[in-house]
Amino acid sequence: MPEGVSQEAFERGPVPSVYREAVSQGNEERGDPDDLRAKADVNYMEASAAVEQGLAQEGNSCANCADFIPDQNGDGFGACAEVEGYIGAEDYCVIWEPLEGHDEEAESGETES
Repeated sequence: MPEGVSQEAFERGPVPSVYREAVSQGNEERGDPDDLRAKADVNYMEASAAVEQGLAQEGNSCANCADFIPDQNGDGFGACAEVEGYIGAEDYCVIWEPLEGHDEEAESGETES
């Protein structure tokens, strides 16, 4: 958790102002804070746990999600165009959206037969 940020702010925001007008990796604007989805509603968790639970493919994480806004202020966390609070690049949620040109099969090691 970033220094000086409460658990409540980490989970729900507000995020630092640099994220409020930033666009995601997929060029999406961050939604209105009142319209963002709660982490619990999108099964936000560490990507490794999502893979273990069968919710994600190996290699899928916020770091390669179109909705992710990478760290803008050096605190080690980013934000999301759709989900409230601080977002870690190594995390995952069920609304994960691949980046344009992202090849899920190549990331997971699968090949076509």
